[in-house]
Amino acid sequence: MNQTLQEPLVRCEQVTYKHYGKTAPALMDINLTIRRGAFTLLVGPSGSGKSTLCMALTGIVPQILGGKLTGAINVNGRDASKTPVQELAQSAGMLFQDPEWMFATLKVEDEIAFGPENLRRDPKQIIESVEKTLNFVGLQALRKNLVWALSGGQTQKLGLASVVAMDTPLIILDEPTANLDPAATHAVHRLILKLRDEGKAVLLVTKDLDEFMAEADDMILLAEGRVLAQGAPRDIVAQHGDKMLELGVWLPEPTEIGLRLKADGKFDKPVPLTVDEAVTVFSETKFRASSPDQKLVAEPETLIRADNVEFVYGNNFKALRGVSFDIKQGEIVAIVGQNGAGKSTLSKLLVGLQKPTAGEMTMFGRSAKRWKVQDLANHIALVFQNPEHQFLCDTVREELAYSLLAQGVDDAEVVNKRVEEMLARLDIADAADSHPFSLSAGAKRRLGVATMLIGGSAKLLIVDEPTYGQDRRLTERLIHLINKLREEGIAVLMITHDMRLVDAHIDRAIVMANGEKIFDGSPNELFQSPGLIERASLRTTSLRRLVDGLRLRGVSVPDGLNTVDDFIGAMQ
Repeated sequence: MNQTLQEPLVRCEQVTYKHYGKTAPALMDINLTIRRGAFTLLVGPSGSGKSTLCMALTGIVPQILGGKLTGAINVNGRDASKTPVQELAQSAGMLFQDPEWMFATLKVEDEIAFGPENLRRDPKQIIESVEKTLNFVGLQALRKNLVWALSGGQTQKLGLASVVAMDTPLIILDEPTANLDPAATHAVHRLILKLRDEGKAVLLVTKDLDEFMAEADDMILLAEGRVLAQGAPRDIVAQHGDKMLELGVWLPEPTEIGLRLKADGKFDKPVPLTVDEAVTVFSETKFRASSPDQKLVAEPETLIRADNVEFVYGNNFKALRGVSFDIKQGEIVAIVGQNGAGKSTLSKLLVGLQKPTAGEMTMFGRSAKRWKVQDLANHIALVFQNPEHQFLCDTVREELAYSLLAQGVDDAEVVNKRVEEMLARLDIADAADSHPFSLSAGAKRRLGVATMLIGGSAKLLIVDEPTYGQDRRLTERLIHLINKLREEGIAVLMITHDMRLVDAHIDRAIVMANGEKIFDGSPNELFQSPGLIERASLRTTSLRRLVDGLRLRGVSVPDGLNTVDDFIGAMQ
């Protein structure tokens, strides 16, 4: 690891910041440093101020977004609160949670070149930089594509490429892997380590700590706008791991197992950060035999049936190729696969925004071609990958009320009651009078779900990347809500790259690759098919890799251990 003992690249001293129009600070008494050439993780629960802190380091806060900032932020020898943002951009580049905010050009390769061009770099250097970043993020074939025609994962890759091309000493990445498939997440991991090796400082906000925690030089733990701790990740986990779990920070499953056993007095070894470490420390563990519960249920009604469906865009790109599947009442189904596999296109067909160009899709007993979008909206609710694309009003409360008014519910007392219930149900009551666009990524996601559910008539809920921006606590609340919907007979279809979610909470997984369905079955069957996993650019969870590693050591581990609770519960 890089242990350069120079003056810190970033120093924050007693930094406090209030957003414009807010009374409570988003950041309070922040003191921290970021070393040159260091890989630093910034972790904390949803709404803890991580994105605000990142924007403060680039001058966006307060210079562009307003508000009041006190204290001192020094980035590469410059006062971040006073140095013009365009000048500070030569010291710190940032990938936003929503990369679309960053885009200023029409085509992919132009977007990557835009930053270096504005720094008036040598044309030959710019061309080399564009080629290098296109190759790394895997967008060579899309270099001439329009930026708004990309999938969510491809958009994330383009945002990352445009920041890396700037070649700044500090690179800030705010959830850069949120919409990426697991294989692409692993590629980002390799890039970050390479950037560090080249002397770049990287500040990473992510919930994918499985990939990053053991390799990071430093970790900053943030909660309620305050720095609770800063230090080596291993030290932070040892000293504050229980607090991290309490706050809802997503920790690697092997790490969580170690922390929970230690808290119960059943573990006296160093808490593992990686699967390999966990295999070693748990290699003497004995497990009790168990058998999965057998659930006998009546055959549910089929809501959606797709038979050999195809879809071709206007540029003759075939996004779906002979896809067939059913979705039944009360099922929880995940659609997974690599970026650009056709998952989002399929969701557009399901809500009527597109019609199949070949094959047949039947929805609630009627051909998809006979459904009007406005009529189908009474049966199917879609929460977009970018929920802000569906927001229309100036406050969260008005957004929810509008959803009811659009369905003909105009009794003021009924509207107010349902709005208050939904605000509490999705944990967004504190933001009721905030503008939807001002919410954190996680809160936007929950508001999107709330607007879709408040009418109470949907038979199928489609959620694109449901865990994006959600800490553990809020994810568990969302899963609880989804399970209640299942009990009410509502089917839930999740488009996700979150393999932990798939393994623990899904009835069935549909795997897409290059527009084709290559698998349709249980998560257990999926994760026991390594060839399929590789073809779809997926990765098994760290818990499954731990179980596999223990079995290779000769440990008898029962089947059906899909969660940390399962693993701990099976230990003797």
